Amino acid sequence: MVYSFNGWRLISFICLYFAFAAYFKIKRKKEIIYLFFLAAMWVYLGEVISCTQFPIHAVEGYGERFFDGQNVWREMNFIPFKMGFDWTCLLNIIMTIPLGFGLPFLIKGTYKKMCISGFVFGVAIELGQLVSALYAGYTFRSVDITDVVCNFFGAFIGYSLFKIFKVGFNWLDQKLLLKGNPVVEHIRSC
Repeated sequence: MVYSFNGWRLISFICLYFAFAAYFKIKRKKEIIYLFFLAAMWVYLGEVISCTQFPIHAVEGYGERFFDGQNVWREMNFIPFKMGFDWTCLLNIIMTIPLGFGLPFLIKGTYKKMCISGFVFGVAIELGQLVSALYAGYTFRSVDITDVVCNFFGAFIGYSLFKIFKVGFNWLDQKLLLKGNPVVEHIRSC
């Protein structure tokens, strides 16, 4: 059986967003613009899940036929950059730049918070890949500590870009005296 991030899984993910949005609106008294930024991060999270966790191939005997009985534990890598810096490393960095850039629109950010977020995000992705590999009985994705390190750097770069954006925004705000619409007010408060 092949599991994809569509159908009931996607609908459940969307419903979960609405539950979070209702919680933030009703209990935490967040503005609509906050929910807009939350929705943008939710779409990003959905794309990351779709790209890193799915499809999951869980077919009896599939691993032995096509992967020569690849062992989940044997294929794991706990040595950072054991294979050097390759295309996968670059993609992992690029994948988490939006996390470091977008998260400060939802929570007060510091370099420490964003780097921890990037690290935890990377660990969660790798654990998800490990769980799906254990479920299927074989792996066609590598569970690799290098990916976690690259996710950490991606979040750091993303937050650095946010800080540059914020300096530019503050300069424009002072020069042009931007009108206080909800988006401008929200960015000012970040």
